[in-house]
Amino acid sequence: MIISLPLLNFILMMEKVLRLSRLLSSVGASPGELLRIILYIQPELMLLTLPMAFLLSVLYVYGRMNADNELVILKSSGMPFRQAAVPVFILGAAAVALSFFVSFHLGPAGRKDVRLSISETLRKRAPNAIEPGIFNGFIKNTVIYASSVKNGDLSGVFIYDERNPGRPIVIYAKSASIKSADSGSSIFFNLKNGLASLVKGPRLTEIFFGEYRLVLPLGIEGPEAMREELTPRQLLAKAATETGAHKTISYLEFYRRLTFPLFSLAIMFLAPALSLYAGKKARLGGLALGTAVFSVYYALLIYFEKLAQSGKIPAVAGGWAPFVILFTISVLVFRKVDAR
Repeated sequence: MIISLPLLNFILMMEKVLRLSRLLSSVGASPGELLRIILYIQPELMLLTLPMAFLLSVLYVYGRMNADNELVILKSSGMPFRQAAVPVFILGAAAVALSFFVSFHLGPAGRKDVRLSISETLRKRAPNAIEPGIFNGFIKNTVIYASSVKNGDLSGVFIYDERNPGRPIVIYAKSASIKSADSGSSIFFNLKNGLASLVKGPRLTEIFFGEYRLVLPLGIEGPEAMREELTPRQLLAKAATETGAHKTISYLEFYRRLTFPLFSLAIMFLAPALSLYAGKKARLGGLALGTAVFSVYYALLIYFEKLAQSGKIPAVAGGWAPFVILFTISVLVFRKVDAR
């Protein structure tokens, strides 16, 4: 399990690292800054990789014991299967406790640190990141073009701002200066002698200006994603003030904080029983079974959460149904194997 945990973290981290490297390399972030952000991502990934590593390790060890007929020998000597699975229960209890700590404390803190670190890196380096003659898209939903750049002064500036999809803004200015805010996570454009075009449906409004100040936030996460930064208590407080779909999403996020750690509880019963079906090649059989279990679980998770978001079932049912189904099946399969 200790060996598989960092390997699984590395596999799941690759997509995030590629996305972050594209974003941060566009502003010239250093390897140290990227490494620090990668470190902050680890708690978030552990919620997924910890039960996965637990499942794969049990399937491999007990599958190998089954392939070598060691479980048959233990049972023929009078040891029931539930007693042979005691080490799994001990390790599973530790995994559940660690997962709750990550879900309630480390995960939200790490998520917040990731957002703040990325915003701070962009804020510091964005003024020097605009390359002349290139459409720069390092700010989300915004494209910036300048014909020339010198010491933070721009000329021939074109900005397309689509932060509000229903009313995009197109700005052209003969010159501009750019600087980052001393605090927060924004940059300022002081645009001079230009034209701002505001589009809303079939209507077009054009504004000629002598001087125009444009503030662009550098945050890469929207309000929905920022729910992941809240602790369970904060999520409940937030849900109490919301209505409609936002309330449902907050409750679903709260139930995830509970069911993800409890996933290891279901694996405590399911993994030892599944190891008997891993086949003679314990490695490949365990990997296939482990992948299948996680694929089915997350398919159910997405399905029931979508039902809850559409209002067809209550949020509590959408949040707990996948775990209840998996846990019930796990206990039934374990009891069946133990009764042999």
